[in-house]
This record gives sequence, C-alpha cells and structure tokens, in this order.
Amino acid sequence: MKLTISMRFVALSTLVVAIIFALFNAFVYFEFMNVTIEREEQVLSARSADMARRMQGDTLAAALAQLRATEPDPREMIRLATVQGHVRGASAVQFSPSWIPESNWRHTEISGGVALYRRQHERILVVNTDIHLKNGVYRLQWLENVAVLDHSTAIVFYLLLTGSIGGLVLAAVASYFLARYSLLPIREMIAATRAITPGDLRTRIDVPKRQDELTELGHTFNDMLDRLSHAFLRERRFVADASHELRTPLAVLEGYIDLLRRWGWDDEALRKEAVGAIEEEVRHLRGMTNQLLALASLEADDGADACADAGVAVRRVTERWMRLYTGHRWEVAVASDRSLVAAVSEARLEQVLRALLDNARKYTPQGGSIRVVAERAGEFVRLAVSDTGPGIADEDIAHVTERFYRADKARTRQEGGAGLGLAICREIVEAAEGRLAVRRSPDGGAEVEVMLRFAGEE
Repeated sequence: MKLTISMRFVALSTLVVAIIFALFNAFVYFEFMNVTIEREEQVLSARSADMARRMQGDTLAAALAQLRATEPDPREMIRLATVQGHVRGASAVQFSPSWIPESNWRHTEISGGVALYRRQHERILVVNTDIHLKNGVYRLQWLENVAVLDHSTAIVFYLLLTGSIGGLVLAAVASYFLARYSLLPIREMIAATRAITPGDLRTRIDVPKRQDELTELGHTFNDMLDRLSHAFLRERRFVADASHELRTPLAVLEGYIDLLRRWGWDDEALRKEAVGAIEEEVRHLRGMTNQLLALASLEADDGADACADAGVAVRRVTERWMRLYTGHRWEVAVASDRSLVAAVSEARLEQVLRALLDNARKYTPQGGSIRVVAERAGEFVRLAVSDTGPGIADEDIAHVTERFYRADKARTRQEGGAGLGLAICREIVEAAEGRLAVRRSPDGGAEVEVMLRFAGEE
C-alpha cells in the first residue's frame, strides 16, 4: 500500500489526539475516583462525629445500646472498640464479615483517623473517632464498602472511552480532509509536471490565494518553470544561431575543397587562394569554438565568495595590450586612493577586460584613442572601456550583448568575430551580481561600462 503524505499526516495527527485523549481521560478518571472517595469520607466523618457527640459521657452499656439501635446502610457498619482495637460491640449484621479489614489488608491513610483498606476487589473506608465514656476512652469506627462506587466509575470510564473513540474518528476524518486541502498545490504540481513535455513548458499551477508554505512552494514551482522555459528558449535560439554561424564557414570550406578537387591541382594561384580562405575559416571556427566553450564553462563555474583587485587587473591586462598594439593611444585611469576589490574571480575579471580591450582595439583605427577607467562608484567598482571608433548604431546598442549578434555596419564577421565576446562579458558580470551597459562614448565611439559589487573593507 502506498503511504502518501496525506495518510502519514492523518496517522500522526490521530496518534497525537489519541495521546492527548489518553492523558486527559486518565486524569479525569483518577480525579473522579479521588473526589468520590473524598466525598464519602466527608459524609462518614460527619455521621461519625454526630454519633460521637450523642454518646459522649454515657456509660459503655448505654453507648452499646445506642449503637445496636442504629441501622446504617447495608454496606455500612458501626463498631465500638477500645483504643487497643478490641471490639466491644457493633451495629446490625447486614455488613458482610468478609468486608471487615484485617491486618493483612493493604491500607492508605487519607487523613487523621480515616483510612482506605484494599483486598482483591474489596475497598473498605474506615473513619475512627475517639469518644470519652464514663468507663474510659473508646474508639467509634464507621466502616463503608465503597466498592459500590465502582459502578459509577465504570460508567465514567465507558463514557470517556466512547467519547475518545468518537473524537479519534472525527479527528481522523478532519485530518484527512485538512491534509487533502492543504496538499492541493502538491497534487497540482504533480499533474503539471506530468503535463510538461520538452516542447511545451506553458503549463502552470493555479496557486490559491493563501499565505502558507505550500502556496509559496507553488509560486516557486511556477517561477522555476518560467526559468526553465526561458532557458530552453534561449538554448534553442543559441543552437539555431550557432548552426547558422557554423553553416557559412562550413559552406566556404566545402566550396573551396570542391574547387581544389576540380581545378586547383594545376592552378597555383587558385590553390594559394583556396588554402588562404580555408585557413581563415579554420581560424574563425577555432575562435568561435573557444568562445562557445567559454560560455559553457560559465554555467558550471561557481565563483561564490571570490574577489579580485580590479585596479591591479586593469593595469596588468592593459600594459600587455599596450605592448602588443602600439598603433593606438592608450589612456589608463585607475583610482589609487582606495582598494578596488570587486566581487568576482580574478580569472573572470581578466577575461572580461581582455574581451573589452580586444573589441576596442578592433574597431579603433590606427592612431585612435582607447581609454580604460577603474574607480569606486558607491557600493560598486566601476570599469569603463571607451574608444574613438565608428561607434554603434542606436538600434544595435540594445542587442550587442546578445549571442551571435553583430551590428550590420562596422562590426562585420571578418572584423568582429562570432558576436560572442560581449555576450560572454555580460554573463560573467551578471553571474557576479553586477551589470554591464553599452553606450556611445562622448568622443563618438563606443563605451562599455561594467559595475561590480565592492567586496573590500571600508
């Protein structure tokens, strides 16, 4: 049998209610018994005290005559005994001799002069009252068989038992419907999950308007489906774009190979042209493959708690570019008045800087300026790379950080690569809880601004 959450909830809640009922019923039952015995003790004490007042000062014979004239209840007996316990006389004999306590009976002192004797199913309540007669001090004993009270306690016991069973049944039924109502979002999640297919992620859970953990779980599940749907769409678009980008160099390679096969063996000029084109396309494919691998590695990278000094990284990477590309005018402005520790790993930060500087170098003509800035901006570390190149058209600025996107004018495939550089930068920055913005620089070129969380000490 499948043990569902609802069944476990019903079983656990019923068990808790059963334990509560058991403790409560035990308390009520024993308290009822104690109260009943106490009430009987008060009644017998009052009767014994009244008789003792009437016998007080009489002779032993008069006291015994008065005692024999008294007719108590059939389950009661009155005795007159010495202080040492020798019985001098008793009331009518309806009281069974087997009810008279002996020394081997278990007894409990309830209060001064009152004791409860037990043997098997018998329970005898004894009230002792001392009286002063002319012949000396004697003890008046009033005995009552309180076993008759067991009938009342049995009725109370069965009433408590019946009420507990009924309460447990009601608790189990109520728990079952409460569990079904409370777990409704989970059943809807199961149905929604079963309805999801790789090609259709539009199914969502109808979350009730409640404020509890299961409602929060339902919203979280819907948010997860939204993220999955967005990720699948993005990956589908990525695969389509990658296929489109790979189709062109593969077609070029295929065309030149076919050309070599037909006419290139005897034509040296054609052979050189084909080999050069093939080399160019292979370089393009290698660069695209490296960038695709970089994008894939970003998804598996865990840069939690990583930090790097942005000022040191900017100086190190920029100096390397300045030595390699001396045909540009480089300007580096790094704030030195405070630490520029950013919440990003050093390797990822240098990867962003290399991509931004490479873009600026590609689209800036010889003699143009490239400016790099690193400074504090409130709770962020601000990095900015600007150039004096042709810039980016307004309609392209919102899309240049998308994968495989290239502007139609200056950023062609031959010059601009596969269109993955800024996409990689954006994903690195956003993974570090930062932001990346692209705009036109005041000099007419392009400017890329990166804002990373400050991770140093104030």
